[in-house]
Formats: sequence, C-alpha cells, structure tokens
Amino acid sequence: MPTTDGSAPSSTHSDTFARRVAVAVCIALGIGALAALLVELSQVLLLIFGAVVVSTVLHAIGDPIARRTGIPRVWALPLSALIVLGVVGGTLWFLGAQVAGQLAQAAQAAESAIPKVGHALGVPDLEAVIASEFQRLAGGDMLGRVTSLGATALGAATDLLIVLFGGVYIALTPRLYRDGFVMLLPQAARAKTSRAFDAAGRALKLWLLGQLFAMVITGVLTGLALWFIGVPAAAGLGLIAGVLEFIPLLGPFLGAAAGILAAAGMGTSALMWTIAAFLAIQQIESNVIQPIVTRRSVEIPPALLLFAVIAFGAMLGVLGVILAVPLTVVLYVLVKALYVREVLDEPTSVPGEAKPG
Repeated sequence: MPTTDGSAPSSTHSDTFARRVAVAVCIALGIGALAALLVELSQVLLLIFGAVVVSTVLHAIGDPIARRTGIPRVWALPLSALIVLGVVGGTLWFLGAQVAGQLAQAAQAAESAIPKVGHALGVPDLEAVIASEFQRLAGGDMLGRVTSLGATALGAATDLLIVLFGGVYIALTPRLYRDGFVMLLPQAARAKTSRAFDAAGRALKLWLLGQLFAMVITGVLTGLALWFIGVPAAAGLGLIAGVLEFIPLLGPFLGAAAGILAAAGMGTSALMWTIAAFLAIQQIESNVIQPIVTRRSVEIPPALLLFAVIAFGAMLGVLGVILAVPLTVVLYVLVKALYVREVLDEPTSVPGEAKPG
C-alpha cells in the first residue's frame, strides 16, 4: 500500500535497516581499532599507570608530612619521592649483596666438592671437564648474552626513572591531567566520569596506605625474627621482605627466599627456625594483617585478584604482575561506578566514593 507521498514503505524500512547496519559496522570497526591501538600502546599505558601509582604513593606519604611539619606541599612531595627512592634503592642494594654473597659461598662449596665427586665417580679430572664444557656452551655467544642482559637492565632502569619522574609531575598537579582527559568526553558524561575518577583515586590511595601498613608490619616482624634467630643482616632482610610484600603472590615467597638463603649457611637448626618463622609471619599476615587492611581500605574478592594477577602477567609481563592489584582496584571502581550504576542502573556501593555530608 503506498504512503501519502507515494513511496513504498518497504523502501523506507530498507534504508533505515541499512543505516543501522552501517552504524553498527562502524562502531565495531572503531572498537576493534581502539583495542588494537591499546594493545600496541600497552607498555606505554602501563608506564603511565605506574606513574599514577607513584603519584598516589607520594601523596600518601607527602600529605601527612606537609600537615604535621608545615612544609609546603610543593616540597613535601619531592621529599616523599626521595624517601621512596631511598627505600627501593636500599632494598635492591641489600638484595644484590645478599644474593651475591650466597652465590659466592655456593661457588666455593661446589669448587671444593668437585674433586671429591670426581674421585668417587672415577673421573679424576672432573673439574677440567666441567670447565671445558662450560666454555663450549658459552662459546662466542657469551658477549651477546652479556650485552642482552645489560640492555634489559638499562631498559628496566630507564622505565623506573620514567615512572618516578612522571609520578612526581602528576603528583604536583593531579587535577590538570584528570580534567584534561575528562574534557575529551561528551558534555553529558563529564561529571559522572570525573566523580568516578575521584572515587578510583581515593580507593587507590586507601589500598596503598593499607599495603604500606602491611609492608611495614611484615618487614618489622621479619627483621625481629631473623635477629632473634641470629641470621646476619636481619634488618636488611626485613627491609627486603617488607618491600617485596608489595608484589602480589610472588612477593612473600621472594622475601622468604632471601632470608632462607642467608640462614642456609648457618646450619640445619637455624635454617629450620627461619623457615618456621616465615611460615608463622605468613599466617599472621594472612589472618591478622590483611583482614585489618581490607576492612579499612578496599575489599575485592580474592579470586578476582588471583585471576587479575595471572591475566595482567600474561598480557603485560613482570610489570603487569607488579601493578596487577592497583590496576584491579581502579578498574573495579570504574566498572561499578560507570557501568553497573550508570549503564545497568543497578544500585551499588563504590569503594572510595565520598560520603554525602
């Protein structure tokens, strides 16, 4: 049946359907292009997020310093950066010295044991055979391996400096960067997105404060336990255990490994007491410290954190593992604020959200 203007309705419906298909295809292509761009820039975005985490840490340390001492905030933030740099640098120095010492002891023990093993096996020149085999395996490729290792270390140091300086710059004027990003969004979405970013920032700060509390307690307990057992460099090993507590899943094991290596050269009794001490500290951390931290900061389902660490580690490598939990905290807040509440229109509490009144 013709319409009032004489055109067929099927033609109008066909044009409308074609436009909808074209819009859907354009949206799908745009999403795909954005996803590909994010994958290509994943390392850069991760460094940016690392700078945001550093900025939050600097505020978590510098704001109380400014309030209690009267130092202007513009000086308190660089002071907090020096504190963070000193703690991280001291930990790396202690860890490097500890590992180097243990490796040297192991090498000396192996060198003295090789002749005995050779005689027991009926190979009196076992030491020369091992040295020859090592040279054959290393060959001319040793220079390339050393160069590759040096390039990797230089790249990691460069990334660390970029994150640190970027964190200082963001900490000085955080709203400048937040408002600049929000201005790129449509007018109707700016206020809600700005509030969601503020909530994510507060949630991240609360989580970092809780994590710093857990790191300090773990470091102190570790140092005291190793000092009581008589393990050398107990304070440095406590510092290592406290800082490595920041790394999810692997951190506590790495911190314990450093202490166990130090105790291994003291005999079986000291080694067993050290292992028992780390097991006890781990139980205290899991059953006492973490519940306090969770109650006062951000509560995220443990399974979500576990799979987030695995996913970010698979996608982004070691740096993804280190930043997996703070990334999950921010994404958790943004999803609840911008998707669950605004898109699905479901009432939900948002961690870090400012309470009315």
